[in-house]
Amino acid sequence: MQVPPPIPEPFSWLREVLVPTLFTLLGAILGFLAGEMRDDWRAKKASVSFVRAIGLELDALSDQLDASFHEVRGSIERLRTGGTGPQFAAGLRTIVFTSQLEKLRDVNDPLMLKIVHFYSDLGTLEQIWVLVNEMAIEYNRADSKQKQDASNRLLSGLISLQQQISGFGSRLKVLRREIAAWLVLPSQTTNLIALFSQKIDEIANH
Repeated sequence: MQVPPPIPEPFSWLREVLVPTLFTLLGAILGFLAGEMRDDWRAKKASVSFVRAIGLELDALSDQLDASFHEVRGSIERLRTGGTGPQFAAGLRTIVFTSQLEKLRDVNDPLMLKIVHFYSDLGTLEQIWVLVNEMAIEYNRADSKQKQDASNRLLSGLISLQQQISGFGSRLKVLRREIAAWLVLPSQTTNLIALFSQKIDEIANH
């Protein structure tokens, strides 16, 4: 007895078209989300590395400002007793900031903006340093008639420089504490983002 051929199932748009399309679309969405989260995780990781490096640089800069403050104070005392004008090395240690900032994808963060403002303002301090050095050269070259006026100008410049160094030192200490507090939360956040991104990848690839 001949067995009749099986009756083919009727074409179903739901089974043949809609469901595969939905799964394909879902996979694409999950892949996109995973990619976005990976990019976000990399950006946050880069930000954390940058801020951590800035913290170390600020520690070195704090030591440099402290040493400069005492050097300026000593110069003021020597000038008041008729000593020669000083010459300061005005270069500040900012290589980490200047070399790493452009590598960040996003600096739209309150702490990042504070870091940028602080380093930008350091340019004012360096300008005062240069100006005081020029005043010191003028004072050292002045004859007896011009010496007193040159001394007064240099003394005023040294006092202004000392005040600026003190102000930047105080700002630096506040910024350093904020950096230490900021580094706690982002480290936890980046780990969570990385884990979540990995889970989405696993779902998308199944």
